[in-house]
Amino acid sequence: MGKERILSWVLVVLALASLLWTVISFINSPSDAKSFSGEEEDFARALADELPDKCQTPEGYTDEEWLEHMGHHPDRYQECLNVAEADAADPGYQTISADDLAAMMPYKDFTMIDVHVPEQKHISGTDAVIPYDDIAGYIDELPSNKNAKILLYCRSGSMSAQAAETLAQMGYTNVAHLAGGTNAWTNAGYELED
Repeated sequence: MGKERILSWVLVVLALASLLWTVISFINSPSDAKSFSGEEEDFARALADELPDKCQTPEGYTDEEWLEHMGHHPDRYQECLNVAEADAADPGYQTISADDLAAMMPYKDFTMIDVHVPEQKHISGTDAVIPYDDIAGYIDELPSNKNAKILLYCRSGSMSAQAAETLAQMGYTNVAHLAGGTNAWTNAGYELED
């Protein structure tokens, strides 16, 4: 019985030594694509996805695909998701009220454009009349400086909002439109040109 007990202890010690050797080897081994159990292409793609700016859409993805990917990993991409939500909430232009416009008029430092179709009576001080649905085609009548202040209006505010979105997409950075249009203007007690 003594020999069997010694042999059992020797086997236990060898098994523990083997396990310890495996753990130490794993800890000290370099991490590279070959040490992972997945496909090398998947690992390479995962590395490529980790761009210096992790919010930037990597090659091979559409913006929508990358946004969806980030949505699955909010712990790693929350700041990117916050920016995306802010961008979606910001249409790229401002909305002002009739009273805001009236307060701005004595110090007029903006180009005011009536975009209503068909043409209507205008607010005094209007600089141009351009159809909302073809505003990009009237580039010569728009300020050449993309940072210039531009105010758009129509009758109800819907056409001017569409035109403001178009200008924002064209790179204009200081665009506003009149909420409620000339209807809101006259309802607030302000007059139109005769």
